[in-house]
Amino acid sequence: MKTTRLFKATLFAGVAALAGLFSTASFSQDKEKPTSTPTEAKMEAALSKLPKADRTLADAQRYCPIMNSTRMGAMGTPVKIVIDGKPVFLCCAGCKESALADGKETLAAVEKLKKATAALAKLPAADLPLAEAQLLCPIQEGSRLGSMGTPVKLTLDGKPVFLCCKGCEDAARENPKATLAKVEEIKKESAKGGPVGR
Repeated sequence: MKTTRLFKATLFAGVAALAGLFSTASFSQDKEKPTSTPTEAKMEAALSKLPKADRTLADAQRYCPIMNSTRMGAMGTPVKIVIDGKPVFLCCAGCKESALADGKETLAAVEKLKKATAALAKLPAADLPLAEAQLLCPIQEGSRLGSMGTPVKLTLDGKPVFLCCKGCEDAARENPKATLAKVEEIKKESAKGGPVGR
């Protein structure tokens, strides 16, 4: 009888200790989570710390070539590296190793980002944040908006949808619910700030 009570007491003490550990761990993890996404003002403040010539280049690139859904300035002042004599801007120092590991691929990614950024800049000012929140075409899998010229805007069930090109219009209209569901899926994935599309 005594052994059973001792076992139960030890078991409860162990469970209580584990519960305490888990609650402490989850509390510390919650503290580490960012409280909000970076605002335009915060990104602007981070970008303003760059020298004027670098700021122009970083603005033309707009996104990190490694974490290509992360805007310049979203993780503080962009990090500048030089590959084959060409400046490349990264969202953070954590991307440096990957960027240097395959310099040619990084430079190609930068050129694609510049092209997409220039095409997106042709959208009306009110549409730019909406297109950037979407980032990819819901029809052409992995196709970055702006990679095929200025994105095409549709309204499906009262909601704006951006496509990489006119060629995707019929497919988008064919099943509006599926298109809108794909847009929401893309937005959630893009909001994480990791690599997306091509």
